[in-house]
Amino acid sequence: MDGQDPEVRDDIPPRGRDNALLQAADQLTAAAEILVAVSARTAVAVDSRLSPPLLRALTLVGTDPGLTLAALAERAQVSRSRASRVCDTLEEAGLLARSPRTEDRRGVGLSLTGRGRCALDRVRAQRTAWIRDALLRMPESDLSGLLAALRSLGPSLAHGHPEHSPQTPWSPARFT
Repeated sequence: MDGQDPEVRDDIPPRGRDNALLQAADQLTAAAEILVAVSARTAVAVDSRLSPPLLRALTLVGTDPGLTLAALAERAQVSRSRASRVCDTLEEAGLLARSPRTEDRRGVGLSLTGRGRCALDRVRAQRTAWIRDALLRMPESDLSGLLAALRSLGPSLAHGHPEHSPQTPWSPARFT
């Protein structure tokens, strides 16, 4: 090895690589904004009360039943009072339940109700169908390239940005 970074390609001049990276970042940002909008639209289509913050809380609790309010607030990067208000709204809608934790009787665990699990499953199914339909409209060569790029990009995004909290390398929606 000649001491060069193996990730830097010799066939792209530095200035051209910088421009390509900026264009790719802009396009990914635009795609991310569209995906957030798709997620919000599918949530509202399933239940008109499901705003992005409520959906985020449902998703976090759905992936970690028994999550405490403090842990939910930390993962969503919001104040405990904001997380509590979101949980109050979800509980009033019959989508979330609070129950005493067995390992710490003073603590309260959060879990989805049957209606909450059903709503979350329906949102995910509808969002997946919407995205699948968009992918079906893509030319096969573009789809193959997209899949290859996502396989490479995923681990890099999961690593996170040095300025962001290591316990939440991605946080698509906060309770704001």
